[in-house]
Amino acid sequence: MNAIVLTVIILSVIGVLAGLLLSVASIVMAVKKDEKAEKIEAALPGANCGSCGFSGCSGYAAALADGQTEDTNLCSPGGEQAAAAIAEILGVTGGGFVRKTAVVRCRGNWDVTDMKMEYKGLATCFAANQQHAGIGACRFGCIGFGDCAAVCEYGAITVENGLASIDPDKCVACGKCVQACPKSIIALVPAADEDRTVLCRSADKGAVTRKACSAGCIGCMQCVKACEHGAVTVSNFLASIDPEKCVGCGKCEAVCPQHCIASFAPAQVK
Repeated sequence: MNAIVLTVIILSVIGVLAGLLLSVASIVMAVKKDEKAEKIEAALPGANCGSCGFSGCSGYAAALADGQTEDTNLCSPGGEQAAAAIAEILGVTGGGFVRKTAVVRCRGNWDVTDMKMEYKGLATCFAANQQHAGIGACRFGCIGFGDCAAVCEYGAITVENGLASIDPDKCVACGKCVQACPKSIIALVPAADEDRTVLCRSADKGAVTRKACSAGCIGCMQCVKACEHGAVTVSNFLASIDPEKCVGCGKCEAVCPQHCIASFAPAQVK
């Protein structure tokens, strides 16, 4: 028999045997799929953003299926629809879903704050932040190169006049912009009329903040004094509002001399 033909036959036999062995191994060693987890994952939007606190949609689905968590309403992009579908799959009563939106906690556009240097490097917030904490006079403020907008898959973020802003009607609260911001000035907040947020992250003294940005929180305590429910506190010259205590009276917003307290309801952003 021709040596070449013999070689081809031997290799073919080896290939067939190897294929059979792999097929048997795939059956014997196959990981059993959790049908419940698969159904839950199918009900999720597939954003894999991690806003639920798990590794992604599959991680959240697995955690729900095996009882690691009973919270069916953790998927912000999926909203009420996903929460209801998950509750039905698990045969439980779903908890109330709180609509959230991302918000830029800064009002320091180029009209109210100055640039402290001429920047000629890579036009990203991350790169600019490595040089003297950014280009703006306020070391805590928005850099304005749009790293947040670059990661937003929903077109919810725009950058104008050196300041990023988020459209709550388009935002699904996936949290990717929160992770992308090197200044940590973006946060997820309740998207409701009654909930207030302080639009500043400056921890400098009032006089320093006022010099750097005319729209920054100066720690004047007026909001603290106006709040009858102990929801507002000032620490490191910066006001913050506890959403668990806030009743939405709006008195803190009314007395703020810097106008850096606002609510973020969809279609009603102030």
